[in-house]
Amino acid sequence: MSEAVGTTGVRAFAPWANGWRATLLLVLGVTALRIVYLVWLCPYTLIEDEAHYWEWSRRLALSYYSKGPGVAWLIAASTWLFGESEWAVRLPAALASGVAALCVAGLARDACDDGRAGFFGASVFLLMPVFQVVGLLMTIDGPMVACWAAACWAGWRAMERGSGPAWVVLGVALGVGFLFKYVVALLVPGLVWYALLRRRSGRGRAGWGWVAAGIGVGLLGVVPVAAWNALHGWPTVHHLLGHLGLPGGDVVPTQTTGGGWRYDPKWTLEFLGGQIALAGAPLWLGICSAFVAIRRRGEAGWPGRAFLIVCGVPVLAIYVAVSFVTEPEGNWPMAGYVTMAALCGWGVVDAMDEVLRRRAAWSALPRGERPWAGIVRRKPEMHRQIVWDVSVVLGLVIGVGTLRIDVLSRAPLVGWMFPMGRMMGADEQAADAAARLEALRERTGLEPFVIAQQYGRASLMAFYLPGRPTVYCASSLTAGRATQYDHWPETDLRNPEVERALLGRPALLTGATIEQWRLAFERVEPGPQLRGESKVGRLVFVGIGYRGFISGDEEGR
Repeated sequence: MSEAVGTTGVRAFAPWANGWRATLLLVLGVTALRIVYLVWLCPYTLIEDEAHYWEWSRRLALSYYSKGPGVAWLIAASTWLFGESEWAVRLPAALASGVAALCVAGLARDACDDGRAGFFGASVFLLMPVFQVVGLLMTIDGPMVACWAAACWAGWRAMERGSGPAWVVLGVALGVGFLFKYVVALLVPGLVWYALLRRRSGRGRAGWGWVAAGIGVGLLGVVPVAAWNALHGWPTVHHLLGHLGLPGGDVVPTQTTGGGWRYDPKWTLEFLGGQIALAGAPLWLGICSAFVAIRRRGEAGWPGRAFLIVCGVPVLAIYVAVSFVTEPEGNWPMAGYVTMAALCGWGVVDAMDEVLRRRAAWSALPRGERPWAGIVRRKPEMHRQIVWDVSVVLGLVIGVGTLRIDVLSRAPLVGWMFPMGRMMGADEQAADAAARLEALRERTGLEPFVIAQQYGRASLMAFYLPGRPTVYCASSLTAGRATQYDHWPETDLRNPEVERALLGRPALLTGATIEQWRLAFERVEPGPQLRGESKVGRLVFVGIGYRGFISGDEEGR
């Protein structure tokens, strides 16, 4: 209902949200506040993935070991414009979140034929805990979600309005999204599903030329990833197989499922519990809205609501299925919540219009004859209206709390619930590492270097050490997985030229065990953990006289 007053004479809910102005003010306001926060108020150091993607941005390529090149290209552009700083690394995340929210609003407006659904769809998106996090941290998820939202909006206009250019925009969004995260391809089953549902409607026929153009443009996003992998032996394929625990993956043999299929029910239960935490109260709002939409599928607005449902369900279903094969990470299906946010926008408006109608009828009764008509209050209420209220309150509390989790971590009784190890202390650890490197320099008269067992720790050291030096990663040489460091000639410890440049030099070593480091050094000395280290058991060593993992291993044999 777009009018300020409905056909029953009852004023419609939130008529001020019908135009684009309110939505633009909301999204631009939130984006501006996030940028201010990142530049001047954010207390968090980079997390490991952010630092690793920054390392990629220093070595631009067509693709990388585990992901496409999109995240590296974005960070490189931002740091080129604004300098090498934490906020410059994270700036694209805030901008991508704004783009995603606007696309969710546009999709909800068009698919639900109600401008107010756009405002509340964007609101739900911004209130979801998972999208609040990806709006502040620069990982592959934020830009991919923005591309997913743009693709959904373009897909609706292409299939329901017969827009030829929308097919091209759809292809661009999918192609660009693939450069960030391959999961964007999971939108295709939803689009095909919807096309099959609407195959007899006669709508959305823009011509096969436009469809072919969209497909062609979308496939261009695959080209750089495929080209890089073809030149490097398809490491991304091995990485993805390793994530799924399948044969041919890049995990060590003891971690594979080579003995046959095995299943731990905890994988599925923890995955579903994670979705409740990541999506928050809007998850229940989306489920309720979907059931209401399906129950009323004979209404004129059903096609739009069906589109929002079928574009999200396949993603969630696929990852539930994955949980029967391996332990999935909670953030993997987040793209499925994009169209759910738009559906929630319709659900809020539909429920609130009905609540206002019921309350008007209830208020018209004599005061003494008004029955208890609500769920928690006397006046009429609806489940979706209550969940919306809860979503707003919890979303704001979580959003504000997320900005200073470090304060919550110091609170009595509840501080243990907010571990800060991944988000703070990297700069302090690097300062301690720099002091130890200087001591090594004075002690040996040689230039020391740093090797970390884990790629994230190597990347954090590279970002926070003075001068941002080259740091090495020994994961694949110490019974761990291969990493991107193995594919850069200047950081590959198997490269004979790197080995010759480091021979005889001392090093600061983090992670792994003293036995593993002894393979590559003449002498290894244990040391205390780095100052600011929160992970118990992450050891630090000093290696004297580097002789190389390959050469050292041969000597040991």
